[in-house]
Amino acid sequence: MRTTLLLYILIFFTVACQQQGENKEVIQNKKDSATTITVGVFNKNGDSPYCITDALEAVKIDGDIEARVISAAEIMSGATDDIDVYLFPGGSGRSETGSLGEQGQQKIINLVKTQGKGVVGICAGAYILSETPGYPSLDLSAGEAIDIEHDHRGHGLVKFSLTDAGKKIFPELQGREINFSQYYEGPVLIPAKNSVYKYNELATMESDVHLVEGTPANMTNNRPFIIITDVEKGRTASVVGHPECTPGMRWMIPRLVRVVAKKEIKRYGENVVRPEIYTKEILYTKEQLSKQRSAYNKLIGSKEDKLQGMCDIVDMCAWSAKKWIPPMLRDKDVEVRLLAAKLTVQLERTDAIADLKAAIDSEQDLESKKQFQAYLKALKEMTGK
Repeated sequence: MRTTLLLYILIFFTVACQQQGENKEVIQNKKDSATTITVGVFNKNGDSPYCITDALEAVKIDGDIEARVISAAEIMSGATDDIDVYLFPGGSGRSETGSLGEQGQQKIINLVKTQGKGVVGICAGAYILSETPGYPSLDLSAGEAIDIEHDHRGHGLVKFSLTDAGKKIFPELQGREINFSQYYEGPVLIPAKNSVYKYNELATMESDVHLVEGTPANMTNNRPFIIITDVEKGRTASVVGHPECTPGMRWMIPRLVRVVAKKEIKRYGENVVRPEIYTKEILYTKEQLSKQRSAYNKLIGSKEDKLQGMCDIVDMCAWSAKKWIPPMLRDKDVEVRLLAAKLTVQLERTDAIADLKAAIDSEQDLESKKQFQAYLKALKEMTGK
């Protein structure tokens, strides 16, 4: 009898402990659900895949953001109605709105105005959000794109400054007069005529980009670089450049996601907040483009050529560094592979985590394997998970 009683007591406490653990897990899940921001990165059937990847990887810096790639069909079917923030990446604004179609465009507009959804538009996405006559735009930013006929004006690492409003959103940059970001033929914005909304300028473009023959000078400088706009219940952010693929500045995109989602600002680690790594403007003139081609050609040369070429590509902040550096992890020479790993971390290419894992698995030299593992750890720590 006593043995049976003890057995019942043991079963009772075991079940009670299990229930307590289950309840705790449920509470934790509820807490996660309350703090999670769901982001949908729009994919126009594979248009500009690197821009999609850059945006997707940038928002992953924030551990509270759950991001996935979405399509126009999913938007129309209601499969994205759970999303808090829609993100339109770089690429082609006309292609992205064309993919949405008139009904898809109207659905995004309604989601912002009536349900309080947020939208972040980067480069082409900023075109999409604008109120530009004759352009298939959503009228959600109170900005108008001008000089579209000279859209192909050039690219490079450009200068921007923060307004007082911008310093509140990006306090990490308060003490810096000038900051730098990648730029690739983004829109030139002015206040839209007769708009019922008004944007708040967070950052101002300081670089005068007119690198292609026939493009006018003094068009991009002193124009908005980042704006936010309250649109009835919702909010949008438009970014003219590409901080999402600029090492040290990618964190600006998840910060803007929080702003349009109307969530508290969250600080990110010093491993991703690194505005100090760039100190000068680099515009891709004909001479600079020639240097870039020379550096790319070195990647198929001798070991010494490859080492020098990779360093040159990263030093000149080449737009396609993200495309050419990670594949060098599969070079036949271990020195080249190790430098590629180091530069992949420097470029914050978290999309190359699988490549680095494969390099570790195939590496025979134990000391080199340890170095690869250290680089992999550093890269993983940039994901916020």
